[in-house]
Amino acid sequence: MRAASVDGIFISYRRDDSAGYAGRLYDRLAGHFGPGRVFMDVEGIEPGTDFVDAIENAVASCRVLIVLIGDEWLSTTDASGRRRLDDPHDFIRLETRAALARDIRVVPVLLDRAPMPAYEALPEDLRPLVRRQAVELNHKQWEATSGELIRTLEKILDTSDAPAPPAEPEPAAAPPIAPASPAAPISPTSPTRHWVRWGALAALIIAAAGTWFALNRDAPPQAPPVTPPPAAEAPAPAEAPATDAPAPVAHLVAEQKEARFDAISLGKTATLELKLRNTGQAPAALKSTLTDNAHGSFRIIVDTCGDSLRAGGGCSYTLAFSPAEAGKYLAALHVSQLAGEPLQWQLSGEAEAAAPPAPLPTPTPNAPVVEPIPTPPPAPKPPPAPAPAAPRILSLDARAEADGATICYRVENSTQLTLTPRPGTLPTTARNCVKVPLSAPATLTLTATGPGGSTRQNVLAAPNPPPPAPAVSAHPQPGEAWIYRTRGKWPTSPARTLQFTTDRIDGSTVYENMSVIAPKPARAVLRRSPGTQATMVDWGDIGWEFSPWMAAFDPPTNSGRWHGISTPTLEGRWGDWNTVANVDGRARVRVPAGSFDTVRIEVWSTRRATGGSAMRDVEPVTVHFEVWYAPEAKRYVKMVRTIKAPSHAEIEKDVFELIEIRAR
Repeated sequence: MRAASVDGIFISYRRDDSAGYAGRLYDRLAGHFGPGRVFMDVEGIEPGTDFVDAIENAVASCRVLIVLIGDEWLSTTDASGRRRLDDPHDFIRLETRAALARDIRVVPVLLDRAPMPAYEALPEDLRPLVRRQAVELNHKQWEATSGELIRTLEKILDTSDAPAPPAEPEPAAAPPIAPASPAAPISPTSPTRHWVRWGALAALIIAAAGTWFALNRDAPPQAPPVTPPPAAEAPAPAEAPATDAPAPVAHLVAEQKEARFDAISLGKTATLELKLRNTGQAPAALKSTLTDNAHGSFRIIVDTCGDSLRAGGGCSYTLAFSPAEAGKYLAALHVSQLAGEPLQWQLSGEAEAAAPPAPLPTPTPNAPVVEPIPTPPPAPKPPPAPAPAAPRILSLDARAEADGATICYRVENSTQLTLTPRPGTLPTTARNCVKVPLSAPATLTLTATGPGGSTRQNVLAAPNPPPPAPAVSAHPQPGEAWIYRTRGKWPTSPARTLQFTTDRIDGSTVYENMSVIAPKPARAVLRRSPGTQATMVDWGDIGWEFSPWMAAFDPPTNSGRWHGISTPTLEGRWGDWNTVANVDGRARVRVPAGSFDTVRIEVWSTRRATGGSAMRDVEPVTVHFEVWYAPEAKRYVKMVRTIKAPSHAEIEKDVFELIEIRAR
């Protein structure tokens, strides 16, 4: 475990609850107070070390203990279901108890409106924590809330550091009285005791920490004990001109001269990262401002610079372009510093009107059935002989059947009956029912003929509609397949065609095979993923895929949010990831398989760099996903995956688009 500075800051956090905040806060405090004064347990404890003693010694060496409290700080459980805080060997409990027992200043920091734990909910040895004044830390107001925490820490640390600065002026007044008065050794007494105390502590601290203290003190301890002859003391002020050397200054350099966004369609958002470096010898105090942004189309969504950038450090601003109307847009991003030349990026973007959706075909109304006017019966012949009675159709009905209709009729005075267009001639009975096969509605005509003439009547007949087709399941079915096309950022990035085929469904768990079908077919790989739980699926050479079945089992709502997501090791080497996800709105997305109404989910997986400076451009520390889910497609229809290194360089950016759905 790395030794902590005796006037340093110890960050206590629970990985399952606040690992992302802890890493970000460490960078913020280390950039302000220096890395030698900020301690976090990520380096671990040496094998064979008593971890209780190691934690208590580390906490005892610090001036301030920061306790990061998130939503699950109090309730997180271990594998057996027991609350971790009830375990006497829980690291968080050991760290907090050690600080409270030694009267070290303990500052509770509440993350994203997390509540302060209740007195009765804490173990007996942690209950004094609720009497400590808490500070809030908010993701959306990071600069303001972290700045307030820094001001609090400065007040705490400055109260005990105040006596140190006066130690240097004393030797300037000492030469006139040093030869003649016993007061001469008195003036260095305070610095001598001060450095003896530091020397004792330096024996307990690793060499690097001791070196840091020696280099950063204002007054060298060796000067007061030396007693040269009076003639040798006079030239001492001649070293003063060293103070006339120019003070170190900050110098900001932008990696891009302008920020031009690609043209996008209305309703979509484009992002662009602008990188900044401080090549000077002093920290730069920063302030970023968007100007000429009349329509609010440009906004800063990620600011890793904050209000200060250390010498030799780098940071970035990630901007989003989301226009409300079609046209060209201009704005500027100003980055000013308290001392030094400001920087400015000219922002430009263009929005194109989205293509109107294809008009739906207008249904053709059914032509009205025109019933022919029945032929009036012939006029009776005048006497002397009575004319035979004309035939009459007394009733004519149609009853729907499964594959046709049954026609029932009743007539009189008829010697011949026909039903057209089918079945033709009917038995010459006064009353009967006949079955007529039909596949669609049809108009049938009954004609009755007799000595007295003929008559006809129409009837509309139709078969019973077929039973409704079984409803299409929103869940995947065995044998269904989804085909995606992928492409990468670089000319050498592989362009593949992938097929995911469901093998079987076990409750909400989907077993599926993934195979590469182009450019070179490869053997299928079987994986399983829970349909109702946010998770990361590792497909080996293809990389990670985030929760492919989320839309099929539990479609996300507008307020969906997930954290503590299970994340596998990347490429079999890079582990210890912290993954969170949240719903980021709805959008209409067009892919080769069609247009879909989707829910967009944004996913962030982060880890601390472990590869050193040699790996700063190639070690993955951030994996960012944008995933569009459409319930009608069951699987996601589009996924963009971006991998970044500690230097903020993009290692790879892959795009997955659905091109075909093959039903069983």
